Amino acid sequence: MAIQVHGDEGRLARLVDSYLHRAIQQRASDIHFESLASSFRVRYRIDGILHDQAPISQSHRLHVLNRLKIMGSLDIAEKRVPQDGAFTQVVNGDKTSFRVSTFPGEHGEKVVVRILSHVTTLVLRELGMPDAQARALEAVVARPHGMVLVTGPTGSGKTSTLYALLRHLERPERNIVTLEDPIEYRFEHITQGQTNPKAGFTFARGLRAILRQDPDIIMVGEMRDKETADTAFKAALTGHLVLSSLHTNSAVETVIRLFDMGVERYVIASALRCLVGQRLVRVLCQHCRTPVPLDDGLRTLLGAPAHVEHIYQESSCHLCNQTGFIGRRGLFELVELDTGLADLLRSTDTSRTTLEQELSRRGILTIRDAGFAAVVSGETSLNEVYRVT
Repeated sequence: MAIQVHGDEGRLARLVDSYLHRAIQQRASDIHFESLASSFRVRYRIDGILHDQAPISQSHRLHVLNRLKIMGSLDIAEKRVPQDGAFTQVVNGDKTSFRVSTFPGEHGEKVVVRILSHVTTLVLRELGMPDAQARALEAVVARPHGMVLVTGPTGSGKTSTLYALLRHLERPERNIVTLEDPIEYRFEHITQGQTNPKAGFTFARGLRAILRQDPDIIMVGEMRDKETADTAFKAALTGHLVLSSLHTNSAVETVIRLFDMGVERYVIASALRCLVGQRLVRVLCQHCRTPVPLDDGLRTLLGAPAHVEHIYQESSCHLCNQTGFIGRRGLFELVELDTGLADLLRSTDTSRTTLEQELSRRGILTIRDAGFAAVVSGETSLNEVYRVT
């Protein structure tokens, strides 16, 4: 049933605020206000999945959209082109940042509000990274120079991993400079910059400026083009530790993407120290999860030890809002580059197949292997692992 509002603009403002506040209470990352043919739909993205909320009456659609635009400092008269804005609010005593994005649709504008205050876990192990992988990654970033790339699709937790690495590296005696879009977490001893393409402050231009700032460690939120990638890799070759991310689905795909972007093979081979591939998987609600007996085929597939008699699947209860899951954790693939892999990258004969065969020969655990381990430990379900991998 659509929510009706009677009264002045103040009550409409409180209605919008109530959706924002409930979204934070329910751990949502995004709120979708959607103009459809016969309704004005509201949905929350919680743990990566969109969930319908109580819709708003069509008669209030324009008022709500204008309210969101005003909050984001957007032009309420402009409905023909997309707009982007931002605002902050104090919710339950905490300052929360929001990004606002509009999109002109067939039946009116859609507004998506992203909640930016949810990066709270800044420790690799708390993100779900096994202790052995965390120790290996911390050893890599202890080196004075080189490139560390965190990879995965949109929404896979790359930013949280980069922030966890920054928190591990943060020291008053180090000059750490970041270039981000947007800044989602503030550090006391780190200089953080936010790109502004409208003003010409792009990743490529910002990175060139950072190199004149005497940095020890550089974090570039994302390598989006050849110029940024070239500059970042050359910085890693000339005495800087560089952390960045790339939208790819696996370690092998990351290397191929760098080749396709035009980064020289010898530069990649010389500068790249480590690739971290990742996904986010939902965590089973511990109150309502249900056991599933392990047969021999399932035990072999998962690599479950003999003492594990069952795994768990999702159910539903009031604590998890009938979803079967509460929260998410990371699944990680870690590839450290040694001399052998570096030589393989330098060779012009190296292909995707060659790289996949070499990583398989070395027994490097894939993201799906990490997912199976999480199933065996009872943290998530097999269905959820297949969904994200």
